[in-house]
Amino acid sequence: MAQLHSTGILLLALLALGGMGKADSFDIFEYAVPQGWKKSDMQGGVMLAQQTERSFGAIFLYASQPASADALQNFKGEWLRLVQEPLGITDEPQVETGPKKGAYENVAGGAAGSSEGVSFVVLLSSFTGNGRVASVLYLTTDQAHLELFDRFNNALKLGPPKTDRPKPPAGALAKTLSTPTTRFDDGWVATVQNDHVRLDKGGLAVFLYYALPAVGGDQADIVQHYWKQVVASRYRADELKVFQNGPCYLCLYFGESGATEVATGAHKHVALFVQIEQGKAYPILAVASSFAVFQQSFPNIEALGKMSGYNRFAVKLPDLVGTWTSHEAVGLNYYNALTGAYAGMNMVNRSDEFTFNRDGTYSSKHVGSSGFIGSQSILNQRYTGKATLTDWRITLTGRYKGSVEAYHAYFIMTAGGPVLQLVQVGAEGIRYTLARQKSP
Repeated sequence: MAQLHSTGILLLALLALGGMGKADSFDIFEYAVPQGWKKSDMQGGVMLAQQTERSFGAIFLYASQPASADALQNFKGEWLRLVQEPLGITDEPQVETGPKKGAYENVAGGAAGSSEGVSFVVLLSSFTGNGRVASVLYLTTDQAHLELFDRFNNALKLGPPKTDRPKPPAGALAKTLSTPTTRFDDGWVATVQNDHVRLDKGGLAVFLYYALPAVGGDQADIVQHYWKQVVASRYRADELKVFQNGPCYLCLYFGESGATEVATGAHKHVALFVQIEQGKAYPILAVASSFAVFQQSFPNIEALGKMSGYNRFAVKLPDLVGTWTSHEAVGLNYYNALTGAYAGMNMVNRSDEFTFNRDGTYSSKHVGSSGFIGSQSILNQRYTGKATLTDWRITLTGRYKGSVEAYHAYFIMTAGGPVLQLVQVGAEGIRYTLARQKSP
């Protein structure tokens, strides 16, 4: 794969800011969107892109993250995370030091690549300062974009990390909770993060990532795919070892390695377990100070998988107020065991809706049908009453025939916001998994 040999292509002379649009901001960056380019939000950053019949250009601004003060080392870690692993570029980049921007040191580098017969140029500009590193990735199939990229990079303004969270995209659910931390009796502490729940205990940290799209392949393919997504940017593996359990139906996707933390240079033991359910993947990453510490807490793969049960957070009234819904539909075909003739379909179709009000009242609707098609029984129930809430339990009056029902109540965090889990006390088979329909 050919490299770029002209530093003039990598860092061009500063030109006037013609062709730039209105100012905008993200994380530590203040920038101007190029005229005719489209801005869109992505997980962990912002993308600016322009596509024509002949070319494609994109600018990716990534959120800052904790890092060491070594600007060159941070650039190398960002190159691995954002270029080498996802784009498959193995050539070493040309590296140059750019002008400082306030408290931030700038290191930039670039290389050329190709994919499926399409040639492209990729440039990475990383900024180290205030204990963090933030990067801008430039990618294009047309070298005419390089001039614009240079103007964009030179016009960037960088400030201290913002303490407030960026507003979620339109239509997205806010991922904030009144109580974003849970301290469990066994010593684990769970904290809500942007794309995962973090668990800490002693010399261990476990990261429960929210759902990602599931990919196909064998065990090694799947583990390596998610290792690149959630591990490679932060840890350099000594030698990734993937667990192989041969031909399997309920396969275990697990890999582990000694690894060097990019930001600090510390050596850790890192393990990744991926749970795959209904077309979604749920990576669980464990980072231990040593293999002995890891093995003491997780003697087998299943023990690490059980950590997903620590994604639980207390329910407070400000988080609860609003309407929460669920819907399920399950069908099962039956056949005569003697003749093989079709014997009909048993169908369950149900919707549940709870509305909780600030004054402590609630209402609920439960609508559905069950049974064989053509002879189904219909469910249509409505209740109103008072809801009494503690951190982990909610008591509802005015239920079936005026009864009072108590439910274990907690939030599970997801990429789309909190999911409300209600499990009836004394009848744990009755449970509701509810997503917020609308804010109050």
